[in-house]
Parts: sequence; structure tokens; C-alpha cells
Amino acid sequence: MRRVAREFELGSRQGLVWTEPKRFPWIVVLLPALVGLPVLWLGISAAVEGQRSHGAWYYGLPLLILGTAIVAAAGYFLFLALTRRQAQVWVGHYQHGIVREVAGHGPEAYSWDEIDGIRRSSTKVTNGITSVTTHELWVRPREGAEITVTDVYKGVARFIDELDKTFTRVRLPQDRDRLKAGERVDFFGAHLDPAGVGYLDHRLDWREVNRVTVKHGWLEIHRHGDGKPWARLPVEMVENLSVFLALAARMRQEAAGKRPRPDDPA
Repeated sequence: MRRVAREFELGSRQGLVWTEPKRFPWIVVLLPALVGLPVLWLGISAAVEGQRSHGAWYYGLPLLILGTAIVAAAGYFLFLALTRRQAQVWVGHYQHGIVREVAGHGPEAYSWDEIDGIRRSSTKVTNGITSVTTHELWVRPREGAEITVTDVYKGVARFIDELDKTFTRVRLPQDRDRLKAGERVDFFGAHLDPAGVGYLDHRLDWREVNRVTVKHGWLEIHRHGDGKPWARLPVEMVENLSVFLALAARMRQEAAGKRPRPDDPA
């Protein structure tokens, strides 16, 4: 990873997360095999002895069926372990980009300018006694497969926060300039333009926007005078959420400064 990061001039490394592949479940495979093979052998022996002594092999049929079923279960577990075993993955966050390396493959490097957007999600899960927060990050390069970082990676929470801060520092001035130039800026499930905020085919003028907040994993856009949010979207549907929130706050404040005061003459 370091060599590729130097080649792409990504600067110093700011963070690193990696997966820990699960150990091969030998006990799940060996235990049924050690039990099933002797049972199967007893079944075969009983069938042979029955055929020799009584001319009927089926006296050993129950043991044959049981032994075959246990050995088949061991084979099934072995198949699952071999086909679902995942390679170890490393994802590094650098000053000017990100690098992913999958064991057995060459590293993939992307500068921030080569990344179209990031999405993140933090979900609190509780069973009534204890609670845990799950974290997910999706990085969408302009070319190449999407990079996903979840709780299977070590130290994921801090890694996501730091990467989001760095990416926001890079993308915020770019998108702010686009808005100043009169362009519409898309954030996957939502969009901003100099006149308002919207999602899908819906749009709200900046002078009508009361506040834009994130609450319990949802992006909420409130309109003046309404009790309920005008729009409510899961945060994972909004790319570059931190950039979106910063620009929305700026545009709303600018619109509020232009709004006539009640005591202003008509």
C-alpha cells in the first residue's frame, strides 16, 4: 500500500483499517466426520452380516441412513467454509486519497478527485438491555468497484470520522464554487441549487427552509410553519452528507439575510 500511495502521490497515511478473516471451522467439519464415518461403517458391516446370515441386507439400513446423513452434513459444512471464506482486506486513508488492498490482489488507489462521493451510516441497535452502534461507509470511485467499510474492520468508527472530515475539506470548496456559479449539485438522494433544496422531483425554495438537521439516522428538511419535516431521508441515501449540511446551512443563512423583515416598508 505504501508503494502505491507514493506512486499516486497520496501523501502520508492518516488511518488504516483491516478485516480479520475467520479461522477455518475445523471442529464443525471434523466432529460430524469423526462420528458419521464409524456409524456409516457399522451400517455397512450390519448390512453385509445381515445379507450373509439372513439373506437380508436391510437390517443395517438405519445405521446406513444415519451415517450417510452425518457425513453429508460434514461435507456441507466444509463446502460452506471453503466457498464463503473471505480474503483479508486493508483500506488506508491518506492525505490525498484512499487505497484498498485485497489479499492476493494488487492495491487500488484513488485520489479524492477520482472519488464521486461517500456515504456513511451509524445505526443504534438495542435488545432492551444492551445497545450497540453499527457503522458503514461507502466510497464510490469514478471508475472501479465501490469500497465498503463496516464493523468487520478494526477501528472503523474513528476511521470513518477522519476520512469524512478530510473528504469534506476537499469537496466543500469545490461544491460551494459550483453553487456560486449557478450549478445544481447532486448528493445522490438529494440536491442543492442556488434557489433551493430538493429530492427526486420535489423542491423547496431557500426562503421557505426553516432548518436542515440529522436525527437518529435521518436527514430532515423543515419548512417554516410546518410541524412535520417537509422531507425525511435516510442518511445513507445522501452522498457527502457533511458537505450537504454545510452548504445547506450557508444557503439558508444567505436566504434569511435577504428575507424582508416584518417592519420593512412594502
